[in-house]
Amino acid sequence: MAWTEGIISRQPRTEEIKWPESGLPYVARQHARQDGDWRRTSLTHKDSVPDGLEAEFKALLKPRLKPRDGEIARKADLQYLPLARVVVPEHRHRVYYVYPGQSKLRVFILPSSQRTWQIAGAVLGVLAVLYLLSRLLS
Repeated sequence: MAWTEGIISRQPRTEEIKWPESGLPYVARQHARQDGDWRRTSLTHKDSVPDGLEAEFKALLKPRLKPRDGEIARKADLQYLPLARVVVPEHRHRVYYVYPGQSKLRVFILPSSQRTWQIAGAVLGVLAVLYLLSRLLS
């Protein structure tokens, strides 16, 4: 009796698709990362992309799911979180970021870019006055 054994192993290649790189403030992204109820799904080239994903992200994902030469299939593990950016006219100096949490909707509030520039200008003005006062008194 002769016994022949062969093991074929293949290391899967992981390719991350991160989008968007900008547009969402870092602090809001961190809150969503920690408190958000992230949705997870696995897809092959035969599956349809789930609703709730941006059209631009779908355009990035679809070509990567198609098997290439020598491949039988591809699989993508997705983790995504629907997030809304809301500006209320009565509170135009605030930007609300709303996303699903573990048990309820989560809201994170940041100042608008206009309000941020106003605060930065006021701080710089105060620092300039303090500097001038210190120079006059010394």
